[in-house]
Amino acid sequence: LVLATAGTCSFSLLTGLTGLTGLTGCDAPGSGVGNHVHEPVTPDTSDTSGTTADAGALLRTPTLTPVAGDGVDAAPRISARPRARNLDLAPPVPTILEREALHIDDDGGADSNVDHRARGFAQLNAGEAMDAIGELRKALSIHQSAEVWTALGDAYLRVGDVERGVPCLEEALVEDVDDVDARRLLTRHFLAQQDGAAARQHAEEWVRLESTSPAARQSLGRAYSQLGMWQQAIDAFALVVVDQPENAHAHNNLGYAALQIGDNALALNHLERVLSLRPQEGYMLNNLGVAYERMERGAEAHAAFARAAELSPRYLQASLNRDRLQGGLDQAQRLVSANSLLKFRDGERNAITPLGSDAPSALALPLVPRAPRENVGLGNSDDDNDNVDGGGGGGSGDDNGAYALSDG
Repeated sequence: LVLATAGTCSFSLLTGLTGLTGLTGCDAPGSGVGNHVHEPVTPDTSDTSGTTADAGALLRTPTLTPVAGDGVDAAPRISARPRARNLDLAPPVPTILEREALHIDDDGGADSNVDHRARGFAQLNAGEAMDAIGELRKALSIHQSAEVWTALGDAYLRVGDVERGVPCLEEALVEDVDDVDARRLLTRHFLAQQDGAAARQHAEEWVRLESTSPAARQSLGRAYSQLGMWQQAIDAFALVVVDQPENAHAHNNLGYAALQIGDNALALNHLERVLSLRPQEGYMLNNLGVAYERMERGAEAHAAFARAAELSPRYLQASLNRDRLQGGLDQAQRLVSANSLLKFRDGERNAITPLGSDAPSALALPLVPRAPRENVGLGNSDDDNDNVDGGGGGGSGDDNGAYALSDG
């Protein structure tokens, strides 16, 4: 096939029975015909369906595309137009608002004549979390706000639906990054999950928003503790006890952190304060016993462990610590221990004077065989103080077990 062109040039397009084989062209006008050959266009024989094509078949439809050249307005060039593919498109993922909002036209949805927001808040405050969830979801269909998202997230967490509760709280922060209730709830959630990094992120924001809040400082200190940032934890708890000197949990937590860095004197100072405060939990007295033992005050350590075991009979580590020390007490130390135990029972305000020879409890401690040292632990309790009878955290050495934090 010969195509007519301007000047002295001509193009010859050679085609075969099975497809394109070559294309010849020319130089500038007057320079002769056919003395320059364009490279053949190699047909694309790949099979877009994933199977091997017949080598002689074209899987793309060749088309002619004009190309400007010297002496010609446009010369044809072969190009290939790919076939359209059938794409499997995934359905769009619904937004959290689309998932949670119950609209007016939904079965059981919102009623524009009802204040679903106020009703949901009232139900949540009354402890009716399941009912509150329905009302708050209806409220979202009318008007979404940070406080509605926060209340809905709170309600979900109360019924144990974490997978829906946490995203709702995070959506509240999308609406208002300074929503303090969302920060508070997320902080406490992540503390309970032992996710110190996430808890720290929200606790620091909580402290930024409420810099004078002891609860915010206490939670930040606990987050630092979970991350092993003991000095930062001490600083946070110290601000709490300055603001709330009667907060037993804050004194215990400060003592806990001080024990971790070996500042036994600081730990003892705050753990002894627990004796005159309430609440008084077994793990707090066990921590006090550890501080006494590290300060080489074995009789008082024994008394503290004994009192911890009295407060929390199922707290195994306190019993082990008590029994481990008891077998090594001489007569004088037993008197000191008995006196200290009475003091711990009554609190510092009712502490008795040193016992005389007629003290009925001076010889009341039974002898118990010394426990193996590898069974010694400092005890453990969950951070939210829900299980005050403890669980045990074993360890090795004199006191290498798990300490106990508390919430307040």
